[in-house]
Amino acid sequence: MKHWEPLPLSPAALESYRIRSRRQHRPGLIGGHQMRRKGQSLEFHEYRPYVPGDDIRHIDWRASLRHARGGGPGDWLVREFVAEEHLTLIVSVDTRDSMRLPEAMSKAQIAAWLAEAITRIGLKSGDRIVLHRLFGPPAHSTKDMRGTMGMGTIRPALRRFFSNGGSGQAASGENHAALNLGVLEKYLKPAVVWLQVSDFYFAEEVSRQVARQVAAARDGMRWVILLDLDSWPYEKNYLGRGTRKIDGPGLLGMDHPCDINPQALRTVEEKIAAQKRYFQDLAGSGSVDFMHWKWPVVDQEQMEARRFFLEKFGREPVLQRLFMREKG
Repeated sequence: MKHWEPLPLSPAALESYRIRSRRQHRPGLIGGHQMRRKGQSLEFHEYRPYVPGDDIRHIDWRASLRHARGGGPGDWLVREFVAEEHLTLIVSVDTRDSMRLPEAMSKAQIAAWLAEAITRIGLKSGDRIVLHRLFGPPAHSTKDMRGTMGMGTIRPALRRFFSNGGSGQAASGENHAALNLGVLEKYLKPAVVWLQVSDFYFAEEVSRQVARQVAAARDGMRWVILLDLDSWPYEKNYLGRGTRKIDGPGLLGMDHPCDINPQALRTVEEKIAAQKRYFQDLAGSGSVDFMHWKWPVVDQEQMEARRFFLEKFGREPVLQRLFMREKG
């Protein structure tokens, strides 16, 4: 990002948000897909024999095969976990060039503010936070933080992610548009929360890769949250009508004017919507929390990034559930 605006939430406002969220309690709701609870983060403890009614997702099939005598359910081994007090939250941010638009209020800036706010609240709550760059080379693409001493490293980590983020090739030949999921393997343990922040402008193959990882995480007792930063309503309005040149990420070679008409805009909108539906269907829209932050349709001079972020962040119930605690 050319200009890094300070987080529009003061430490006092973040603390107020944290305390307010912690006081909320919804009795009877359990599990990562419902709310964040004290004791949600889990570590493996031991195996025990399967009994009818156990969740088959907890069966360790490899261990069961080693243990098997007759091969029936009586030989199945179920993993048991012990609860820890604090949460592990992975925040994956998309840093590709499409996130740098629209210039008046870039998706990259909103993503960076959200990642910083959540990280500060989580660290203050004693949680473990892992910042992750969703695309780009694996080196230096994660920042693992615990405790308030890590506060000073949040913004430098995000700056590094976005400064190295665009599409194309680095001087070393590394592809900064390549999907970067392998580094998360050691972090995606049962009951971890995984938040992805992106515009989800994915090619078909990338959609399949990300969706497979989301589905695997969801089936492995992880709470997956996907935040769609949707700036198309503003961008469509900003493009206007008529014949003109269009410049932007991935369009540097387009030196001829384009005819911007209602049909052309409708075609683009339909393609974006179809691609996002395709991804959501693959990821499992019924068991993943989707958030949708849509840009306002206003003139560029009226775009207020700070107000937009504060309204969306303050009213988003899924984010509030991250910091809820079990009553008692």
